[in-house]
Amino acid sequence: MIMKKIFGLLLAGMFILVGVAAEAQTSDKAYLLNVSAIGVDKAAVRATRDFWQRAGEQKEEQWYKSRRGYTAEYEAGPVKGRFVYNQKGEWLYSILTYGEKQLPEDVRQLVRSHYYDYGITWVKEVNEDDAVVYVVHLEDEASWKEVAVQDGEMRVLKAMCKQ
Repeated sequence: MIMKKIFGLLLAGMFILVGVAAEAQTSDKAYLLNVSAIGVDKAAVRATRDFWQRAGEQKEEQWYKSRRGYTAEYEAGPVKGRFVYNQKGEWLYSILTYGEKQLPEDVRQLVRSHYYDYGITWVKEVNEDDAVVYVVHLEDEASWKEVAVQDGEMRVLKAMCKQ
């Protein structure tokens, strides 16, 4: 139980650091991969195959390479995805961003039952290994909240007043 909570907090911390990592990756001379260049890079081929298995083909994803590895980003309707791979093309984690309608029903019911006066403005689904954490952003007239849901348990990550 304690291990799950620690792991969940680590995932949530990773989610927060993703924004910083994205900026660092840009300054880390990340560049867009050419489709023909993927064929000669074994790690890129491994990452591409894994991506297609996890997310499906025909996502029109953009691939980026940096000294840390590979990143695939795509947008399919209301869902935005980011899949991160190491230098060997092995999957590290993925983050999906979407709205309330795409949130799994059990997670939505859990959040709604506790925060019925709040609207769900966006969701980030963080996947790493076998763990899935849903970071749900809530808003009402006076405040914002971010809650993390993992394995049927919910905890508040941030709570802010609007004024």
